[in-house]
Parts: sequence; structure tokens; C-alpha cells
Amino acid sequence: DLNAKLLRKLHPRRRVMSALDYRTLPFYGVEQPVLVSCSELPGTRLGIRFATLSIVEFGRTFTLEVKQVGPFTSKAKVLLEMLEAIKGLVEPKLILLDRAFFTVDVIKALKSKKRHFLMPAKRTAPIKGLCRAFERGEIPPVVDYVVKSFGDSVRVKLIFVRRKTKGGWKTHVFVSDVPLKPEVASELYRCRWRIETNNREVEKFRARTTSRSMKLRRIHYSLAALLYNLWIVMRSMLGGLRSYEFKRLLRVRLESLNAASPQPALEGGLDPPP
Repeated sequence: DLNAKLLRKLHPRRRVMSALDYRTLPFYGVEQPVLVSCSELPGTRLGIRFATLSIVEFGRTFTLEVKQVGPFTSKAKVLLEMLEAIKGLVEPKLILLDRAFFTVDVIKALKSKKRHFLMPAKRTAPIKGLCRAFERGEIPPVVDYVVKSFGDSVRVKLIFVRRKTKGGWKTHVFVSDVPLKPEVASELYRCRWRIETNNREVEKFRARTTSRSMKLRRIHYSLAALLYNLWIVMRSMLGGLRSYEFKRLLRVRLESLNAASPQPALEGGLDPPP
């Protein structure tokens, strides 16, 4: 399809750095089962949530897959479905996730697909204790750890990173399946913020609608992601093409195609007015 063709132009090699993120858009209307509740939305608590899997390499961000998720959709299920959707297109060499994905189910799903991952750890009581031990110099910066939840568990690596902030030195904890050096883990995770930029740019291409149809809104969001990808490919080819310039070029192209299309004759054989 078109997205696969665009991907091949931008990323001829298969192994890529990727990130998975959730984005919630406000919905102003009556409640529906597929909507989620979110107190951070402007003027409403109802939202439409999309999962986005993107390539987050410098200068070549690309939306691989988008999927609407409901309030009770398992994050592990979403992850597996999205990895299946991009099978044969690219091979994520490392998947970056935020703290919300720090669950036994998600980590097991990643391991079942043999996908390397990196995410911040939730500050549970045991992890806080290990942080204090690391700060006292009692444990090394990379240790084995078992994440537990309701009788289930999975083994991971905890990576402790010390950073100097305005408020003093702080310890950040990452989770991975590989023993990354602290400075490497910190630098790699910076790439995840590119998916936030990706999401903001996709929003510039999304058509506005008052329709309550979830199908139409999914189409609008998927089309916006596709247009974003087309812009990224054209920017890499033309160099420095801004989004508003791309939209202007696209509008001119569509208008020229519309003008070149034969106009249907009116009843009675009369031509349409100029």
C-alpha cells in the first residue's frame, strides 16, 4: 500500500528505532463504549484514544501504525497487534515506551516477540529501596530484577542513571531486557520524545469534524498520519520543506487534478457554467 511504499523510500534498511505511545483527543458529545475518560482534556472528560507506533530516528520519524483503543483494551494486546501489523515492513531493533507500559503483561509480550525494549520504571517501594542502595554505592548501576503482579512475574534489568538537575542530583531508573550502560540508556531514551513531536505534527493534518461516527474519526486520524508520512518523505527529498508549504503544494496539486477531470454535463445536454 501507499504507506509501505513511502516507508521504503525513507527507510531502505529494515532495522529501526521505534516508540509506542498513546494519544487521547477530546470528544464533545454523548458517551460511547469506545471512549475513554480523561480529566486532562479541555472542556470534556470524554476522549478518543489512539495507539501510535512510530520510527523515531533523527530526521526520519515515520508513523508505522495507528489503532484506536478502548477504556479496557489491554496494552499487551495492543502491542502484539501492532507488531503483527508491521511484520515484514520493518524490524524494531529497540522499542521505547513510557512508564504506563511498565507491566508484567507488556514485558512478557515484548519478550515473547524477542523485541528489545527500554522504558522508565514505576517508583514502587522495592525500586525506591534499590535507588537508595545505589545512591549509597551498595549496588552497581545495572542489576537483575523481578517485576511481580498478582502472582505473575518477569525478569528484567534495572538501570540506574544519576542526573544533575536544578534541584540537585536525581536518580532515574530504566527497565530493559539488555544490560545497557547508564549513559547509553539515557541517550537512547531521549529519542522517545520524537514520537511526541510526531503526534503534534500529525494533528496539523487532521481534518476537523463534528461527526459522532467513530469510523469517520478513525479514518480522519489514519489519513492525517499518512499525510504526515508523505510530508516527511518529501521533506527528505526536497530538503527543509515545512508542513504549511507541503499543504500548499498538496492543495495546488489537488486543484489541478480536479480541474483536469471531465465535468459531467447537465440534463438537456447543457454544459456546466464556467
